[in-house]
Amino acid sequence: MILAVVCVAPSAGELIAKARALSAKARVVALCEADGESAAYFGACGADELLRLPACADDCAQGTRIARALERLTPDSALFPATVRGRFLSAWVAAKLETGLTADCTALSLTAEGHLLQTRPAYGGNLTADILCRDSRPQLASVRPGVFPPPAPNPACPSARDPGDGEGPLPRNLPRLLERLGFVPAEGGVPLARSRIIVAGGKGIGSREGFAVLGELSHLLGGALGATRGAVDAGWIPYAHQIGQTGVTVRPKLYLAFGISGMIQHLTGMSGAETVVAVNTDPFAPIFDHADYGIVADWQATAAAMIRHLKERKGTR
Repeated sequence: MILAVVCVAPSAGELIAKARALSAKARVVALCEADGESAAYFGACGADELLRLPACADDCAQGTRIARALERLTPDSALFPATVRGRFLSAWVAAKLETGLTADCTALSLTAEGHLLQTRPAYGGNLTADILCRDSRPQLASVRPGVFPPPAPNPACPSARDPGDGEGPLPRNLPRLLERLGFVPAEGGVPLARSRIIVAGGKGIGSREGFAVLGELSHLLGGALGATRGAVDAGWIPYAHQIGQTGVTVRPKLYLAFGISGMIQHLTGMSGAETVVAVNTDPFAPIFDHADYGIVADWQATAAAMIRHLKERKGTR
């Protein structure tokens, strides 16, 4: 069995480690558009073999190169990070190879027959669906960054090789890239997916002003501000802060949940948190079943007390 990982983002290291864990007998091949340092990192994440692709700013051309490399490699499955670029490339490759693609997966496993069982949100995040691709190969899946734990790199690293030119020059009729636009975050601060501390709010916060209070608390803690889908849909906070099946997946050291009931859509996105502290006036809120510490209290009074305490501590230094 061959499992390929297309390494177009740092989070591909998580996918290499997951591919290694899926089957000890599998041959894990990483396709890297990489310099020596990046290739060494992906190799140390558990790849048995590295195929080096030339760096290319034209994603249509690069997608065609990846498709050709996979045609020659003939893997059973190929995994892509579900970043903005990874989503585009995975869709392009699926079209070129005329195979299926399961996008934004939140879990992966192998069946007894060797099929890749792909789990992803469905119906607006109200449930999860298990998807099998029984006939066509390779099985393609894109996986959200942060879903799987970060790898523990191994110093031993295979050497990278060129996959070859395949069928020669790329076709001339590829779509032409007119302009590459940058991505501007909603606000400054620590990126949500990489933050070690997250202060998150749900519909119980009730307003934009309430999220401004949580934003102050997250700033004092040196963390990031998160939210549930309900709060985002209400217009109280931008989508960039949404955590859950239809948002960002996070794995912080500390997760402070204010006014969050604990619906499955949200829990899926923060289940990797090491320590969860929940604040809610409802003692029977489902979030308490997933919290390490629970506070049955008004979120505003609790947040205000924390802000006051942090400001006092900073003032004594």
